Amino acid sequence: MKVLQVNKYYYPDIGGVETVVSQYAQALKNLHKVKVLCIHKNFTFKTVKENIDGVEIVRCSSFGTFMSMPLSVSFFYHFFKLYKSHDLFHFHEPFPLASLLSLFISSKRKIVVTWHSDIIKQKSLKRLVEVFQSHLCKKASIITTTSPNLLKFSKVLKKFENKVSILPLGINLNPIDEKLSKGEYILCLGRLSYYKGIDVLLQAYLKAKTRKELFIVGDGDKDIVELITKYQNKSTRKIKFINQFVSEEEKRNLLKKCLFFVFPSIAASEAFGIIQLEAMSYGKPVINTNLPTGVPFVSLDNVTGITVEPSNIIALAQAIDKLSFDNQLVDLMGENAKKRVISHFSNVKIMTKLLRIYDSL
Repeated sequence: MKVLQVNKYYYPDIGGVETVVSQYAQALKNLHKVKVLCIHKNFTFKTVKENIDGVEIVRCSSFGTFMSMPLSVSFFYHFFKLYKSHDLFHFHEPFPLASLLSLFISSKRKIVVTWHSDIIKQKSLKRLVEVFQSHLCKKASIITTTSPNLLKFSKVLKKFENKVSILPLGINLNPIDEKLSKGEYILCLGRLSYYKGIDVLLQAYLKAKTRKELFIVGDGDKDIVELITKYQNKSTRKIKFINQFVSEEEKRNLLKKCLFFVFPSIAASEAFGIIQLEAMSYGKPVINTNLPTGVPFVSLDNVTGITVEPSNIIALAQAIDKLSFDNQLVDLMGENAKKRVISHFSNVKIMTKLLRIYDSL
């Protein structure tokens, strides 16, 4: 079967959704002919056709972005050029340009929609795009989403509950070096965006009694970078800031050597948090937030970590102290975390379910 996956961007552009699209493409390529249609992240007049690890990529020219949405005319040209020759179309939402295509594609075609998140920040755009998203979902053969929480939260998904299947994100389970499984610092790693709750974490860390070091790793918004630097200067405890995207090997080493992981996101733009799974796979408890998305579905409160309300500085400080001063609890929750990843989020299991979905169409 010829499969066309449609998303805003694709590897080497980095992001949670891009990671998922890459995982899907790699899992499907041995049984199906897979092509990915996406857009350049930066302005360019060139459309590039390339092959990445056995997957054909059509990366369309771009006028840049507007309200986090890539703008491209050639995207439509290349979609309709590929339309007749493909058997199944897999759309990754939210992606307004792809949603708009719903006006022109037949409901008789095999269509899969993966709903990663609602549009949260761009409220003026949201109302208009939801019209086209609903149209796309109506034509879809099946809709997948990453957690039951997201199904309850999304107004669009609720309308199509009868065709929604829960397909969580997964990770590859690599052998863990037990010698590196213990650590002494608190880790927060990821892109520095407005919804990541870094300001809340910094305030909570100063309120907490812990003497553990806080490592913040990532790159992103300039104002958040400046905020972290400001807190580094005013804190009597050591805040280590690695202001860059790190390699996979560096990320693994940071996760292996931390005591526990903090994921303090404050807005529903954070739909899942695959980095939680990566931390859990190394036996690390996770402190996360009770967002109406997949975030608290990944790591469970009082089982694999501690869940606090978003933006609650005092609760986050208390959670940090609880894990900082109770090694027995860290060991117990860490072991539970590892078991949960193996039983629910193994990439092999997730990809097997995806292939079954394709075969059912």
